[in-house]
Amino acid sequence: MKNILRFIIFNLIIISYSEVYAQSPYTEKDQRLLKGIITVWPYIGIEPIRPTESYMPIDYIHESYKRETALKTSFSSRLLYELSTIELHMDTLIGVNLKDGHFSMPNMYLSVGKTFNFDWYFSATPFATMTAKFDVFDKDNASGSIGLYDAGIETVTLTRILLSFRMKAVNDINGSTFMLLPSVYDSESAASQPHWYLPRVNNEMGFRAGLIGYYYEISYSQGYSKDSNPLAVLLKVHGDYFKAQFLYQYNKKNSLSPERFETHYNNINNYDNKTHHLVQLSAMGKLPLLDRQLWINMLGEYTWRDNDAHYLRFEIGAEWKMLNLALRPMFYIPVNKDEKFNSKKDLFCLEYSAYIKFNPIYFGFQGSTDGRYYIAMKAVF
Repeated sequence: MKNILRFIIFNLIIISYSEVYAQSPYTEKDQRLLKGIITVWPYIGIEPIRPTESYMPIDYIHESYKRETALKTSFSSRLLYELSTIELHMDTLIGVNLKDGHFSMPNMYLSVGKTFNFDWYFSATPFATMTAKFDVFDKDNASGSIGLYDAGIETVTLTRILLSFRMKAVNDINGSTFMLLPSVYDSESAASQPHWYLPRVNNEMGFRAGLIGYYYEISYSQGYSKDSNPLAVLLKVHGDYFKAQFLYQYNKKNSLSPERFETHYNNINNYDNKTHHLVQLSAMGKLPLLDRQLWINMLGEYTWRDNDAHYLRFEIGAEWKMLNLALRPMFYIPVNKDEKFNSKKDLFCLEYSAYIKFNPIYFGFQGSTDGRYYIAMKAVF
């Protein structure tokens, strides 16, 4: 018995003077070989942390993104390290349409994930995203829902190779904005949206695969179901003060559009009014002035949806401390015009907003030339 106690005490002493966490099973020689493989080309080298700070927004709900590798030795305990790798993200909007008194929360997303790092050469992040929405038209007419929006696991091997399996697998259109309200919506909210706004893809369960870094992403994504097989190719550049991307989406079996979305000015003689192809080019940037006290925000975006229209979206704004002012000109140019299309009122819309940002909370006003006026609050982190 005494020998057993001595053995236990001896091992505890050894562990207490060791590093806090277990070492890699790979030897120094193995590590040098692995690092040598991925540093042949310097732009695809090891990238545990981002060397510079980015001021561009990230859509944590819909996009894949590079996570920094937490150093275990920088934490005093295993518990603190494990807590540091837990992720909590929210993207929610709540507001009222002043014209018709419609009070709503069109979408609330809450995502929870946990990253498991296997040294520098592999990380895995299982996650789940919940969604909720409600609409109140009057005291006797209200509706709402809550449910699972997305779930899966995202892995990065050798700090660059992306492989993700998730419910919302296909890379989606750019939803970032410098305005208070976005101009992108999910299928459940399609009925109440103006035709200048873009619907998100009818997504399916599947995978994403490609190369990902702090400054770029090149990926292919594919979803699978009995009646729909959407796919997408994404090329993205994510700099410190700008972000640009090219996106191509395709669905042979069905439409990329949500079921409730109908083309507004499509030629009725066209035998197929489904959108099978989408091409989007977008770029956005922030120009810092006065030692980053004043920012000029800019966005330009072109989207083509076959059997639907060409969409043009621009944003220009100024951000000074908490105050934000922004304009959003939008154009909707149908592919097949007919007598229903009125170029004077349907071609162009200008939206304007003024809001205060208590990061990550935003509160303010947004209006438009077609008679929509909102007071809204959103939280994004």
